Amino acid sequence: MAIEVIGMLAAIFATSAVLLLLTRRYALPAIPVYLLSGVLVGVLALVEEGALLDLVQWGIAFLVFVFGISLEPDDLGGVGRDAGLVAVVQLLVTGVLVGAVGLGIGLGVEDALLLAIAGSLSSSLVSLGHLEREERPRVTHERLAGTIHFLEDVLAVLVLLVLSAFVYSPEPAPVQVVGGIGLLLGGYLFRRVLFDRVSALIEDPELLLLAGISLLVGFIAASEALGISIVVGAFAAGLAVSREYPLSIEVIDAIEDLEDFFSPIFFVTLGALVSVPSAETLGLALIVVLAVLIVNPLVTAFVAIRRGYDRRAATLTGLSLDQVSEFSLIVAITALGVGALLPALFDAIVLAAIVTMVVSAYTRRYDEAIHLALTDRGLFSGGQAPVTDRARVDDDLTDHVVIVGFGLEGQRVAEACVSADRPFVVVERDRSLVERFDERVDRYVVGNVTDREVWEAARLSEARLIVSTVIEEGRSARLLDLDPEAEVVVRARDTATATALLDRGALVVTVPDVLAGRRLAEDIERLVEDDAYRETLRERNQAEVDRLRAGTPEE
Repeated sequence: MAIEVIGMLAAIFATSAVLLLLTRRYALPAIPVYLLSGVLVGVLALVEEGALLDLVQWGIAFLVFVFGISLEPDDLGGVGRDAGLVAVVQLLVTGVLVGAVGLGIGLGVEDALLLAIAGSLSSSLVSLGHLEREERPRVTHERLAGTIHFLEDVLAVLVLLVLSAFVYSPEPAPVQVVGGIGLLLGGYLFRRVLFDRVSALIEDPELLLLAGISLLVGFIAASEALGISIVVGAFAAGLAVSREYPLSIEVIDAIEDLEDFFSPIFFVTLGALVSVPSAETLGLALIVVLAVLIVNPLVTAFVAIRRGYDRRAATLTGLSLDQVSEFSLIVAITALGVGALLPALFDAIVLAAIVTMVVSAYTRRYDEAIHLALTDRGLFSGGQAPVTDRARVDDDLTDHVVIVGFGLEGQRVAEACVSADRPFVVVERDRSLVERFDERVDRYVVGNVTDREVWEAARLSEARLIVSTVIEEGRSARLLDLDPEAEVVVRARDTATATALLDRGALVVTVPDVLAGRRLAEDIERLVEDDAYRETLRERNQAEVDRLRAGTPEE
């Protein structure tokens, strides 16, 4: 058995490596390459189907574990209520629509239910880009999308437990539902009560890594003992590990290195499950694909706009839901294992998952262009409150500074304007910061500065200077494309992007790493020359850390 597993893994990684080498020069996303590798593995019959189903489940389990670690349930308060409403409406609209279509074409109730699940749930693993993470504070649409995915995953776990216990089990097994919920609560309570204490006792990062892996093994063993999917145990284990404790940084890095091993296993084995589709399979897959790629994003975007989010945040949040969920695959595999699922429907869900995951890799890459194309055509022109209801700007304001973004950097720019007695207008799209405006800012506009209405409300045409503290290249480029008469200062992640923005007409482009390095050099120079500067430096640094801890986000 061990030799067979080694052979399967060798086939998976060898095929993936060849295709990755061939496509690396074209900067293609990794997920489509892995899926194509899987299709080749399946065509060449290098792995038998039973082993593929097991590998898919183990790949999903480990990735779900890593996703659980990335979550901070205590941080859901900022967008939790809005995300909950968006998720409920999106699931109900899509689920009811797809389920009704399934019943209308002659599917049984159970098959129509599974079709609805596949069409309404979306993949947290793909949308949040765990293959291409960036260590930076998350912006509004990322926080909203992350919370929606967390809520959907919790719901998916509950659905999986109920179906496994009462539909796909020969006899009702309520202990599975109770046990699964107990695992989730146990993981969360371990994070809240015990993780910091255990981490402080262990101290050594390598031992802490072993402790984290032991948690995963323990929760999976518990799920096996309860007769429920190992994915439920893996998700609970992820909830048990916190990212906040200082030593956990090294643990997270080590676990994410292991993720690089399991990611290809999941995506390649998923691709290998594809078979030559029948007409019935193609028809069912088309229903799921249309629901996931069109209905989910549109419903999500419209509801988010109704909740007061700007069009860009709403659109990008919607685009994060355009892939079939890994939990839909687990439910389908479970149903297939007990003979409670049409083979054609299983093949359709696998095919739809592959199609949507490939498309999602490109919608994430071109999400800004998609957003601009949709808004320029007026698709989301309705539903949002007028800008005048979200703005406070004098009608005769001129010669002012427009500050885009009100995180730490935006606040510093505002303080400089106050010191120079220069009027300024803050343009901020993050609703969580709006409540701070009345106390700290006299003039503001809530929205995306790239929207013409926001631009007019902030009186950009009368401004003397525009300072954008956001670090997203697409928004900076869009702002420069507006061709304002005022000089524009923007930020960039790297020197290559800074050069491109300067070529577009920016007056100044700041690169945070360069500025941080320059400031560090200045502090060290003063520290060497003046011992008394030590206390000043320490107090200033402590104040900055306290501001970060208070929850003021970077732009």
